Amino acid sequence: MSYYYDKNWVPNFNVRPVFPIKDTCSWKGNDAIVCALKDRIAKEGKEKLVVTFDYMYGFDESVLLEKVIKQLGAATLIDTNEAKYPEPVIQEKFGKYITEDRIMGVYIPDQVDAFFDPAAVEKQRRAIRDAKGLVVVYGVAAEVVCGGDVLVYCNVTEKTIGDRMRRKGLGNWGADNGGDEFLKRQKRNNFVEKRVLYWHRTVILPVIDYMMDCNDEEALVMVDRETFDKGVNSMAHRPYQSCPRWTESIWGGDWAQKVLGADPSLPNVGWATPGSAESLPIILNFGGNDFMLEGMDLIFYLPKKIIGARQLSWHGYRAPVSSNYLDTWHGQNLSLQVHPTKVYAQRMFNADTGHHESYYMMDTMEGTGDDSHVYLGVKTGVTLKELVAAFEEAQETGKFDDKKYLNDFPMKKHDHVYIPAGTVHASGTNTVVLEINCFGIETFKLWDWGRVDYDGKPRPINIEHGKHCINVDFNTEVAADELISKRQEVARGYGWRKEFSGTSPYAPYSVYRYWFTEAIQFETDDVIKMHVLVEGEEAIVESPNQAFEPYVFHYGETLYIPAAVGQYTIRPYGKAAGKECAIVEGYMNYTR
Repeated sequence: MSYYYDKNWVPNFNVRPVFPIKDTCSWKGNDAIVCALKDRIAKEGKEKLVVTFDYMYGFDESVLLEKVIKQLGAATLIDTNEAKYPEPVIQEKFGKYITEDRIMGVYIPDQVDAFFDPAAVEKQRRAIRDAKGLVVVYGVAAEVVCGGDVLVYCNVTEKTIGDRMRRKGLGNWGADNGGDEFLKRQKRNNFVEKRVLYWHRTVILPVIDYMMDCNDEEALVMVDRETFDKGVNSMAHRPYQSCPRWTESIWGGDWAQKVLGADPSLPNVGWATPGSAESLPIILNFGGNDFMLEGMDLIFYLPKKIIGARQLSWHGYRAPVSSNYLDTWHGQNLSLQVHPTKVYAQRMFNADTGHHESYYMMDTMEGTGDDSHVYLGVKTGVTLKELVAAFEEAQETGKFDDKKYLNDFPMKKHDHVYIPAGTVHASGTNTVVLEINCFGIETFKLWDWGRVDYDGKPRPINIEHGKHCINVDFNTEVAADELISKRQEVARGYGWRKEFSGTSPYAPYSVYRYWFTEAIQFETDDVIKMHVLVEGEEAIVESPNQAFEPYVFHYGETLYIPAAVGQYTIRPYGKAAGKECAIVEGYMNYTR
């Protein structure tokens, strides 16, 4: 059913999931944090003690400096930001990775210490060696200079950084560029700063003494190593959800706001992102205080327990399967686009992989004259040369004959199409797509229907990149026969049936759909699994041996089951009890 047209529907989507960690404590506010650190300094009892505050960039450092660091009464303060190369040198050294392109950079291969002047670093290290009493070292990636006797890591999440870039003019690390176009700042962060600072996190997290949540600069929260360890271990053995992200778009619709309860202050919601074990935050509650972690922190800290040994071996610190909604309900067509193959992504962007995804029809509109549909692959017989020429001509004329060149398939609720790298595709109007992604962020727009964005500028078109990725072999017949799921039943039991939905021999991941009125038994098989409730108001996840507390999730929510969980069950719950529900299950397939 479509909850959009249900007058009695009240969104039950959890817009801020929080996970209490039992028998823990934390310090909230500047005064409490200062007292805790002073106690630790006193307990160390050393004549000389070095305390290091290592940052993730993206918050107002002056708050931490004035309200916490200077209150410790250090004899010597060392600002490691002064050892970082100035921006002109950064541009000279790393400009080829930053690039002049609005949205595409190259993933930097360097480590974070490459951003620091070795002579300046050594000068600061000498100053630390020569200092007496309490020495405080602070700055972004300060551990490069000195790890100290006590190490405090001050974190902000990718979501917070993105929001501050978009809405508050946050510039890039060490760059006075807050007035530059958001897309360029976001691109630099994705390809350069995030890359090196995330790898730096893999060094920091195993050796921290304290971790501080700096997402709210007016309400800092700190936990010690023991508490952090307990929290992450707890999450590794239970189902969990990420905090969703809502993003408006010029083409966006109103389904997510009506059905999921997405941010009503936005003009629309184009992207609703409920599930990413990598890039969305997780909120733990330590002793009554909410603490926001990066999803990646769980993976960096306990990779085998969170994602599984095979996934770590094959893909490193990655949880490749993620979800988001593309909402064009009463909106507009997405841009016609294509994703790169692995070969192209590696050669041009130093990326780990290509980009594969699938469209699961969460809700569709029928009988309106503007029904739900997707563009999928090229018409049989269309050559790459003529297709590229048509896209290029469209940039000049403002017209593109999509019916001549592209397949346009009508869609119904619960239809599912696979979109391998190289497939020209787009979601049409009046369609709510659950996009199940696997790797990659690279998207090359080929035609955007002549639109301009909120800033009045044309949205970026990447025909030059796109033409090297388009695979015209994904034609009408292949799209119909191999890319559109045939809903094949593969198993059934008492009160449930399982359908293969995911969706093609080209897929590196598997997607299954379960229809159920009774409990279904699952096993993680040493990989992280993703579930989305696509039909029914709510369901409950339980442990057969009471290894974790039962957890209720709701329509449209994305749930992650860490590899370490092992066995679990899912059944309808609450208002859905006794009714048929459906979940989609996605995970990396290492067996075929």
